Amino acid sequence: MARKVLKFGGSILKTREHFEIVSDVIIGEIERKNVTVCVVSAISGVTDRLIQAVNAAQGAGVFDVHDFVRDLYDDYRMTLPPSVQESDLDQEFAQLEHTLEYIGSSGELNDSTYAFAVSRGEVFSCQVLSYHLRSKGVDNQFFFRGEELLVTDDDYRDALVDLDRTQEKVDISLKPLVEKGTVPLISGFAGRSVDGRISILGRGGSDDTAVCIAYCLGIKEVVKYVDQKGIMTIDPKFLEDVETNHPSVNGRLGKLPKPEVIPYLSYVEASELMREERIKVAHYKVLNPLIMGDIHFHIKDITDPGSHGTVIGPENGGNGSAWYGRPKAISFQRDLKGISFLPTQSRTPTEVYALVFHALAESSVDVRYISISGYQISLLMPEHDVERALQALESLDAAMNVSILEGRKGTFSIVGSGMRGVRGFLSRVTGTVAKYGVNIEQATQPYSENIIRFSVDDADIPLAVSALYSEFFNGGSKNE
Repeated sequence: MARKVLKFGGSILKTREHFEIVSDVIIGEIERKNVTVCVVSAISGVTDRLIQAVNAAQGAGVFDVHDFVRDLYDDYRMTLPPSVQESDLDQEFAQLEHTLEYIGSSGELNDSTYAFAVSRGEVFSCQVLSYHLRSKGVDNQFFFRGEELLVTDDDYRDALVDLDRTQEKVDISLKPLVEKGTVPLISGFAGRSVDGRISILGRGGSDDTAVCIAYCLGIKEVVKYVDQKGIMTIDPKFLEDVETNHPSVNGRLGKLPKPEVIPYLSYVEASELMREERIKVAHYKVLNPLIMGDIHFHIKDITDPGSHGTVIGPENGGNGSAWYGRPKAISFQRDLKGISFLPTQSRTPTEVYALVFHALAESSVDVRYISISGYQISLLMPEHDVERALQALESLDAAMNVSILEGRKGTFSIVGSGMRGVRGFLSRVTGTVAKYGVNIEQATQPYSENIIRFSVDDADIPLAVSALYSEFFNGGSKNE
């Protein structure tokens, strides 16, 4: 018997047939006598529709709340089992309609009201899944809204979970049911602040719900079902783009190897990829509960639940020797702009860093790459953040000669613990890109040696990434 938290993402919850598949996966776990807790996302696209509806209701234009709610309700009714003619969804949608009408009539929209409205998609999905399980003879499902279990801080639109307070709620409300073998269904994405107001967990919020629940229950495995095979050595869409739009790259390198599923990533390796948004199926905020609870996060394909997929777990897991001398993944970022400045020489570096990064954080600047020396600091960021960054830096006496770097920039990274301590590895990497005429502008490598990141001209990204992928994944390691 195993204890698992199962997470079902919005990409696999679109139609009645999708809910049927998900309910069959849950029933399979029940038949294997596994103790299972299920966390559910909104149907794909619903959260965006709810955000648009909230904004429209508050706006000056004409917005028919009733028509919007009716259309959304009809979409959800189409996902119910055929045997269900009436459901508790009526009450839930009535609450949503009342909330949107209040926003429209009053013009008021506090953060907690916003959080309530945009998190209803998860609640609707959870109820639909409950009906599917009942129709298959799985009775006595206990349904929890996420806000009934998770306690958060008061950042209502991007809240952080307070694990200690959440533990207290889980121990009282959820743990006794799990110990009896009940299969709880929990809607993700939402919590409540300490003062009781509804909050949402921001991007990746339903995953956050799943890992926090696992941590509080002492469960060591979270399985997230998606519509992908797992985390890949390279983004398949990148290879498609190279083949279609960059024939010169193909001409110089030949046929690039197909992407591979990475069977295992350590927390550190996953963090590097998540921070660069290379991993789309999970957000970096899940890592704290995973690390603290020594929990494995297993990403599996809903269309092939017997396949291995990718596991994210502790450093000593997986078969590390199979990756010796080569990375597990290659990542990249594109269309970045750069800013450089001279740190004042009249303050210590620590004082400079504190002033600079506090100012950038206060201005919500998304810094993607940092290069630091005693004489110059360079930052790369999305173009829409450049103006805010300039204003923040130019207001500081710690930053002198602030200027925008010429042209668009990109970064590429190679990630994997198998690179650690391999003599000549960095030379192999730089030699590969130099062979094809790519000029490396900046490079960083942390002490852990789990990632090496480079900054280049954005136009060189397709060739640089393709060259490294061919070097390391077309025949394995030359250092073995």
